[in-house]
Amino acid sequence: MSNEHGNDHDVKNLKKSFHLSVLWILLLLVVFTGSTYAWFTLSGLSSTNVTPMAGTIGTGDTVLLISNSSNGPFDKSCELVLDGNPTSLKPISTANLQNFYKGTTQTKEGITVLYASADSEVNQDAIHGTVYLQCQNAACDVYFEPKNLNLGSDAQALAAMRLGLKITSSTGTQNLIFKLDALGSTGSAQSRTTISRSSAVVSSATSAGEPTYVDDPSLNISDYMAQAGTNENEYNAGSQSLLTLEKDEVASVEYWLYLEGCDEQCYDPVQNKDSQIQLAFAGVDVSANQ
Repeated sequence: MSNEHGNDHDVKNLKKSFHLSVLWILLLLVVFTGSTYAWFTLSGLSSTNVTPMAGTIGTGDTVLLISNSSNGPFDKSCELVLDGNPTSLKPISTANLQNFYKGTTQTKEGITVLYASADSEVNQDAIHGTVYLQCQNAACDVYFEPKNLNLGSDAQALAAMRLGLKITSSTGTQNLIFKLDALGSTGSAQSRTTISRSSAVVSSATSAGEPTYVDDPSLNISDYMAQAGTNENEYNAGSQSLLTLEKDEVASVEYWLYLEGCDEQCYDPVQNKDSQIQLAFAGVDVSANQ
């Protein structure tokens, strides 16, 4: 995003947006009777060499384990390795998590009119990595775990950010993009039109940079949350699962946390936001849903 000469001062500032106070990267999975959950915490970007925190394994039929390698070893915790070394989130746009675009030219009214591919830069502009999940002993449905899911509390950032998951299992591959508004009170977030239509993202761009927009495909993250059970650390099925894992099956979960550049909340006020980031999953025994 810049002025018609590709140099707009406001957009330059935006590209420095969302400074992350993250020093360590940790992925932890804790298993309880009847349900499981895992989380990683970003608290800096200087190192990924972290000794995993301790977890506990309960006596439930299903045990959800995790690894940073498809070949394992699978355990209740593992170190998380990012693809790239981002120092901040920068505005990019995608409709499918395969092709990413960044704005290059704006009108004097601040409307972005030209884009360029950001595919080669996405690992520096977004938080990106892959983890692998395995459900042992019995099949399980996997959801977000609401108690430990934490992608920050800043209203402007939550309104502008997206969480993308590319999940590959025995049933195929699905790409899911989630809005994060439900994770905080985003009513105070400021809005401004920055593209020629509303509720849209960039799906492609010509060699000259002219974009094709499609409807924003992002889903409400709250629909994919596990529900609290009767016991403190127990969860029941939510409205919609992320995936179902058969016994001993391994699935990959590739993730992106990024600023959606076409979102009306993705402009100057979202700059320089610090955040603690924690992603959490819950596994619920499939037999409990039948």
